[in-house]
Amino acid sequence: MFSQFRILTPVLLFLLITSSGFSHAASAADELRADQLLPDSTVLYAELPHPDQLMSVILDHPLRARLEQHEVWQKLTKSQPWRNFLTGRKFFEVQMGQEWREAITALTEGGIYAGFDPSTDGTALIVRGRDATIMETFRSKLLELLRLGKPDTDSDQKEYRGVPVYRVEAGRVAVVGPWLVLVNKPEIGKEILDRLLDDDNQLRTIAGSAEKTLAASASFMAARGARPEQVSVWGFADLEAIRQDEKVRKLLEGRAENPAAELIAGGIQSILLNTPYVTGELELPTSGIKLSIRMPSKSEWIPEHRSWFFGPDFSGAAPRLPVVPDTLLTLGTWRDVSQMWLRAGDLFDENMNDQLANADSTLTTLFAGRDFAEDILGSFQPQIGFVMTRQNFDGVLPQPAIRLPAFALVLELREPERMTRELRRTFQSMVGFFNVLGAMERRAQLEMDMKKLPGAELIISSYVAEDGEKDSTSAPIIFNFSPSAGFADSRFVLSSTRQLAEQLIVAPLAEDAGVRGANSFARLQADTLKQVLADNREQLVAQNMLEEGSIQEEAEDRIELLLEVISYFRGIGMQLKQDSGSLALQLEVNVMENQ
Repeated sequence: MFSQFRILTPVLLFLLITSSGFSHAASAADELRADQLLPDSTVLYAELPHPDQLMSVILDHPLRARLEQHEVWQKLTKSQPWRNFLTGRKFFEVQMGQEWREAITALTEGGIYAGFDPSTDGTALIVRGRDATIMETFRSKLLELLRLGKPDTDSDQKEYRGVPVYRVEAGRVAVVGPWLVLVNKPEIGKEILDRLLDDDNQLRTIAGSAEKTLAASASFMAARGARPEQVSVWGFADLEAIRQDEKVRKLLEGRAENPAAELIAGGIQSILLNTPYVTGELELPTSGIKLSIRMPSKSEWIPEHRSWFFGPDFSGAAPRLPVVPDTLLTLGTWRDVSQMWLRAGDLFDENMNDQLANADSTLTTLFAGRDFAEDILGSFQPQIGFVMTRQNFDGVLPQPAIRLPAFALVLELREPERMTRELRRTFQSMVGFFNVLGAMERRAQLEMDMKKLPGAELIISSYVAEDGEKDSTSAPIIFNFSPSAGFADSRFVLSSTRQLAEQLIVAPLAEDAGVRGANSFARLQADTLKQVLADNREQLVAQNMLEEGSIQEEAEDRIELLLEVISYFRGIGMQLKQDSGSLALQLEVNVMENQ
């Protein structure tokens, strides 16, 4: 019997959360919410209001049938751990007297909640069942089961105000009416039990008396007021309280270590330094996952030296980008990089500023004495676009053994006529510079050409293959590149390949209303990613064999599994957007709904 109890471990991982304790029915407990049980010093809070809906989305998703047909799943269902899981699940069903999904639905019908209180260093997990009866049934069945495996269980039981409290590895557990409470510290547990046991607790909480709770805190009430009605998971962080920690304050007040980090998160850092709270919303429709992180935002919270990040009054919007075939990744953002470079003294530490000063000197020389920050970066509009596509090598020789995606910057010129001439000369100088470096390292040389298109022009360069490489299908990686620049009115394209430059300089702009007005956005296409990886299948297999020490058949199976998993997805999207006094970072993962 003891060994049978050990087999239940995988299934009872959730049950440990709800392990043991005795129920104590209290009328007030039936009326309370979880946020009314936690102290007002709680800084982190999360709730899963409808666990049954979440479980249904995951277990009944259209992709489930496809996953269960996969060889990896078939192997898993024949393993000993899986058999142990099934045994434990069946035993749980016998104990509860109902099918496992029905039992878990009843046990969590009122939601699952969690909170962290730094004043007690206490973490609480609170589960509300359908009613006191189901929670008592579950408690008594599990307690009996635990006694079978640990005869001295009773020695770990104590009482608080007449409610038996049971000690488990994760902390202490008690049941009051429909509520089950698991805490890691007794102090926070006592506070929660006091609120559940005091019959007049709800009236005192609503009246705003000295019995302070999370639900009565100003920041939490403001955050909860903006909470969507339908959400799978919702979370809250009291940043005003968290910033009292000296380490957190220094982190938010500190300077970025490098320009890339500043470009990505500089403005967000300023918001985090001032905003009172942050909320998170997770939705799980059958089409995928939607995660939103929101925080109150005000333009006056952005210091002058970071005005380059969002633009005046958050007006900076990412550009629409040209639409081209086989797109792998698109990224657009509004960043006045010229102003960031000029404000470097306020943004970066001394070491980074020294490096930027050296770079500025070199770049000024490269651009014939023109100031890099003001004359060069300042000649571009703040809208920045980046496009990455799969390369098509059909009918092209030589072909590189490793086929990299093509990529390009898409920018807008402030003064097209003047800057076109300037950038044309600079690009030609850079090609000459690369040839000098290539000759020193005995690499292939670049040949330049120009091409006229209706309303546009291209400056093209391509590597010249040696006689023995002209017909190769396994040429060096350098043959992925044919650096090119394109000009069409105010549009400027700087591309890793001729083909992509030509496509981007004449392609129409996207009409994606979903990201209109966003400060930044990005989109990764899963089908193109799968094609890019499939193009390099042989190299991926060889790399896997080298790194994992596996035989070829095992490596091939792993790569096929990777490609199969990617085929379950449509893509991943992200956008950063300011709207109605709130800054939102939204991430969306789209999956294939059809089998």
